[in-house]
Amino acid sequence: MRLNTTSIQDIVGGDLVVAPADVAHDLLGLTWDSREVFADCLYAALPGERVDGNDFIACAIEGGAMLALAGRVPDERTREVARKAGAGIIVVDDVAESITALASAWRSMISATVVAITGSVGETTTKSLTRQILSSHFKTCATKGNFNNELGAPYTVLSADSDCEMLIVEMGMDDLGQIAHICSFARPDMGLINNVGVSHLERLGTRENIARAKAELFEALPEGGKAFVNNADDMADFVRELGRLNERGVETILFDGTGAVPGAAGARAVWAQDISVDDEGCPHFTLCARGFDSCSDEQSVPCALGLRGIHNVSNACGAAAIGLACGLSLESVACALADAEPEAGRQEVKRASSGAVVFDDSYNASPASMVASLSMLASYKTSGRKIAVLGDMGELGSASLEGHEAAGCAAAQADVDKLVCVGELSGSIAEGARDAGLPEDRIVCVPDASAAILELQGTLGRADVVLVKASHYMHLDRVVEGILE
Repeated sequence: MRLNTTSIQDIVGGDLVVAPADVAHDLLGLTWDSREVFADCLYAALPGERVDGNDFIACAIEGGAMLALAGRVPDERTREVARKAGAGIIVVDDVAESITALASAWRSMISATVVAITGSVGETTTKSLTRQILSSHFKTCATKGNFNNELGAPYTVLSADSDCEMLIVEMGMDDLGQIAHICSFARPDMGLINNVGVSHLERLGTRENIARAKAELFEALPEGGKAFVNNADDMADFVRELGRLNERGVETILFDGTGAVPGAAGARAVWAQDISVDDEGCPHFTLCARGFDSCSDEQSVPCALGLRGIHNVSNACGAAAIGLACGLSLESVACALADAEPEAGRQEVKRASSGAVVFDDSYNASPASMVASLSMLASYKTSGRKIAVLGDMGELGSASLEGHEAAGCAAAQADVDKLVCVGELSGSIAEGARDAGLPEDRIVCVPDASAAILELQGTLGRADVVLVKASHYMHLDRVVEGILE
C-alpha cells in the first residue's frame, strides 16, 4: 500500500479530527497491532474481544504510525500526541469496513494478477507452493500465515507493493457469503479450489453447502479467468457447475495428484505419475502436463517435493498448474517444488533436545488432514518409536464422531508405538484406534496440552519421531514447545 492521507480520507470518508503535518505524505503499510507499528504506517484501531485498539492510538503514533483510523473520537491526550508527532487521526463509523474499502481501492490501483486459493484441506500448503513457484520468476506477494479471513484478506491486498506482479490471496470461510465478500474486493483473475471436505459441517450442515461456499470463488472469476479444479475430488463437477464456468467463458484447468490422468486429451491439465515416498516421507513423482505454452504436447519431468507426505502431491500439482498457466516452464516448476519448505505449524520439522524428530502439525486439523499426516508418519523410516499426539478437531458437527474415529483407525494403520489422545473429543480417536487393532497399552488419553507434556517429557529417545496435530484451539503448539525443551 502506498496512499496518502488525502487519498485515504477520500476512500473511507470519516472526520479528520487531527490533520497530519503533511497530508500528501505516503503511508507505507497497515497494522492493527500497536506493538507492530513501523515508520510511516497506517494504524487501524480495531475493537477486540479483550482489548480495544482505540485505547492504543497514542502508543501506535509514538511507535511511528503517521495516521490512525479510529472508531471513536480519541481523548485530548491522544490528539496532542498526534499533533506533536505530525500524525493524523481519522474517525470512521467502522474501522474494519474502512480497511476493506482501502483494499478494494488499492486493488484497482495495482496491475498484479490476483490468484485466489481456497479448499477444506491443504489450501495453505498450496498457497505456499504457489508462492514458491511464482516468486522464482515474478515479484510475488501472498497471504501470510493464516490471514485468510474477512480481515486478513484485505490486509494481504494492502500488503502488495505497487509493482507487485502476482498477488496470492488465500480465502478461508466458515459460512456462506464470506468468500463472495472477499472476492468483491480482491477481484481474482484465477481461482483454485483444492477440495471440499467436512470442516465447517457444524455451521453449514452438509458437504453440498460447503461446496457452495467454496464455489463462490469460481462464481467471482471474470470472463477469460482461469479456474483450477482438483479432478480427484468428488465435488469437482459440482463446484464447476455452481461456477457456471463454461457459459461465462472461464477456462477450466484440471490437476490430479493421485496418479490418474485427468480430463480428455488436449484439455489443459497437470498430474503426477510414478509416485513414491523416500525414507523421510518426501514424495518423488513424475510431474506431467499438457496444453500449456511451455508444453503444448504432453511433457513430463522428475520431481522431488521438498515437503513430506504423499497428500502434498495433489497440492503440488495444483500449484504447478498455476505456475504453468502463468507461463513458467515445467522444469522451472519442478525445481521450485524441490525447494519448498513447510509453513509454521504445518508438518514443520523440529528437533527435541533429546534428538527426537518432532513434526509440528499443531496449527489445524480435519479428519482428512489427520489421516494424511499419520500416513506421512508411517512412511518415515526410523529405528525409534513413532508417537502420535492427536487432539480434538472442531467444527465437524454431525461428522465429529466418525471423523475422530477415522483418525484413530489411521493411527492404528500407521502402527504407532504410542498414541496420546488430547481432549474430550479425542476419546473417539482412542476408540477408533482400539477398534482397528491398536493394543490398549499403546493408547493414553489426557485432558489437555499440559498433561500431554507431562506424559512425554523425559521419555523421548534420540531416534523417536513425534507427530503433534489438532485443531488450533487445542493449543498443542504448547506440547511441541514442551517436548523441545
